[in-house]
Amino acid sequence: MSTKVRPVRFQASLLEELEQRLAATGEDLSQFVNVLVDRELHGDERHLRAVPDPIDAGALKDCAVAFRHALLARDARQARALVEDLVHRGAAVIDVYESVLADALREIGELWCLDEISVAQEHFATAVTADLLATLAPDRRLAPTSGRLAIVGGSPDELHALGARMVGDVLERAGWEVLALGAATPADALVDLVDEERPDLVALSTATVGRLPGVEQVLGRLAALDPRPVIAVGGALYTGPVVELARGWGADVIVTGLQALLPELQRRFGPEG
Repeated sequence: MSTKVRPVRFQASLLEELEQRLAATGEDLSQFVNVLVDRELHGDERHLRAVPDPIDAGALKDCAVAFRHALLARDARQARALVEDLVHRGAAVIDVYESVLADALREIGELWCLDEISVAQEHFATAVTADLLATLAPDRRLAPTSGRLAIVGGSPDELHALGARMVGDVLERAGWEVLALGAATPADALVDLVDEERPDLVALSTATVGRLPGVEQVLGRLAALDPRPVIAVGGALYTGPVVELARGWGADVIVTGLQALLPELQRRFGPEG
């Protein structure tokens, strides 16, 4: 009888701790896992949960509040544990990004704007969240399957980069090839790269009102390219009159969050995109 090999995902921090403990006692990882699986299968069946509890909007909201409180308490370990547990329980990464990470950071940004927390606290929250994105990223590093190329980054002078990172991750999970530029790519360099690479999509994230002049400049230049890419802009900033401004400057897709982006791209490019 042969043994079937299949990939099993673990929380990285737990697996590292387990391997260190087993190495210290000379135990074998495979034997350790087999014993635990056998215990779950043939022991008290009440401990075996084949189907996790569903993750609903309420659970996401509760996690966002707890995550924000952990960040404000400067408890990085607790913040990471909350998110890793939510993903372990079956939450979709796009829901975690939009309803937990982005929601918490938006609230923290507002506290900073109101001078209720320091810029150091805001930077701490951003750094912890950036580390979480790196932790969640490996399971989506697959070969592109859609045949589509996207260039993703912050709009000119926009220093907030996490929104663009989330967009890039979501697109890669959907099979896109992504060239990620990070924050604040100058307009000249961005337009030159787009003209050279000829992507299907250019997606720009903007978080602050003061960056809109740069958005206006770069969108007009991107819209004048031949071939012209689909141009998407996003962020909580794009509501009300800003939507019409962006559309007038040349944006084709205007969204405030990640959940609205993929359906719009599927409508424009088809299910494979």
